[in-house]
Amino acid sequence: MTINREHGFWAIVLRELDKIFSRFMYIVLLFLVPVFSFVFFATLMPSGLPMNLELGIVDMDNSVVSRKMIRQIDATASNNVMRFTRYEDARDLMQQGKIYGYIVIPENFEKDVSFGRQPKIDFYYNAVFLTAGSISQKNVATMLATLTGAVNLTTRRARGQSVESSMGQIQPIVADVHPIGNPEMNYTVYLANLIIPGILELLILLTTAYAIGEELKNRTSRQWLRMADDNVHKALVAKLLPYFIMFLMMALLCIAIMFGYMHFPLNTSVVWMVIDSVLMIIAAQSMAVLIVGLLPVLRDALSACSLYGVLAFSFSGFTFPIEGMPPFIQGLSCVFPLRFYFRIYQKMALNGCEWYYEWYSFAALIIFMLVPTIIFTRLRNACINMDYPKG
Repeated sequence: MTINREHGFWAIVLRELDKIFSRFMYIVLLFLVPVFSFVFFATLMPSGLPMNLELGIVDMDNSVVSRKMIRQIDATASNNVMRFTRYEDARDLMQQGKIYGYIVIPENFEKDVSFGRQPKIDFYYNAVFLTAGSISQKNVATMLATLTGAVNLTTRRARGQSVESSMGQIQPIVADVHPIGNPEMNYTVYLANLIIPGILELLILLTTAYAIGEELKNRTSRQWLRMADDNVHKALVAKLLPYFIMFLMMALLCIAIMFGYMHFPLNTSVVWMVIDSVLMIIAAQSMAVLIVGLLPVLRDALSACSLYGVLAFSFSGFTFPIEGMPPFIQGLSCVFPLRFYFRIYQKMALNGCEWYYEWYSFAALIIFMLVPTIIFTRLRNACINMDYPKG
């Protein structure tokens, strides 16, 4: 098949490919940044949890019981214990951000434990570092519960009670916990499955806006439109097709890394994750076209796409459930494709639901593809008039 490089659909595709591989910026946006993001977040926590978080301990008792408690805290993989003799030293290091928290073991701790006086241990942790502080607080709470149970069991056995009878009174109700979807409590699973697609969506928005916006800025938009027979639909599809294919390659690489190499939970067919990614890419491209059509100035379009792409993280329900937000915010979350991408992943990959339970999320991503039709006339006029502001 002979391709006319001056006119027609494939001429625009070849023109765009020449532009992509002749400009380093496109190589960065299409290949280097996505691959770097995949590698960075996939290897951020190899063990699945933050490790060796610095935790200070001020032992003012220096007894057998206090040293045993320190050893138990130090034995956890998440914390690395630093010992202090003065309360002020630990406080200063936490204020400097060098440790995430510290424990103060009071004087006469062992004596008070032996006589059942319920000694108090002070634990200060930096809640600004939410993950590190929460993990440290959880480890300390678990250790104290274990230590308290051991002391109670020892006391009851000394009084002649059996182990079974003592445990029934120490812990009358036992919780059998089953973390569904992420049984290993792997933080990488929690972070990577939205941050990586979210970064990819942000790159799609910026790249699409830049590819169209520079036609207006460089006053080549009339030539681009003429190559498509003045058909703005044909011009957009031909121009965005190479970017779609390249971003799809990055999405497939992401899926292969997460579900193939790293064995993230996947309770459905990988085909559905591919479909989810395809719809998300097209939806993001469509929203970028809409933004460029509304703001046909390159710097304005890029700024709007950046804001829109960053806000998508907050409105996806990733860190805070959408159902717990005010009604207005719940409605606003529906204008972000990442929200529906994450719902499909959450329901199908994690919970193993069938696709028809999330049909409306698939429908929403398809509707995003139709949104740019409302600005085609405005975008076409901008391309023809080349009325990009000077200065």
